[in-house]
Amino acid sequence: MDQPKPRVNGSMLPKYQGQCVCLLGTVKNIDGNGQSFVMTLSDGVDVDVFVQDPLQDMIEGLTEVVGEVGADARQIQCQHYINHGTVDFDLNLYDEACKMTQEFPDFYKVGVTAPPPQ
Repeated sequence: MDQPKPRVNGSMLPKYQGQCVCLLGTVKNIDGNGQSFVMTLSDGVDVDVFVQDPLQDMIEGLTEVVGEVGADARQIQCQHYINHGTVDFDLNLYDEACKMTQEFPDFYKVGVTAPPPQ
C-alpha cells in the first residue's frame, strides 16, 4: 500500500532529503528533451523535477508532484505528478497550511485517520 506523503514547501525540503514528499507549485519551464521540468513551489522556491520517462504531454500551470528529495534538496525524483493546468488556486494560503502542518505536527498527522464514532 502506498504510504501518505507530507505536504511541504521549498524551505522544508532539506529536512526531507532521501524521503518522499508531496509538492505543489507552478511549472516554470520544461527541459527540451522532456526529462525534467522546473517548478516554482508555494513559497517561491524553484526545484528541478526529474521524471522517469520523458514527458508525453505538455504540462503547465498548477502541478502536484510526489517524489523523493535528492541529496541536493532542490532536486526531486518524481514518482508521479498531476497537472491541474490553469486554475484559480491560492498558493499563498496553501503555503500557510504547509507551515501549520509542520509547526503543529501533533494536530496534523500524516496518514492518520480518526477512529469511527461510537
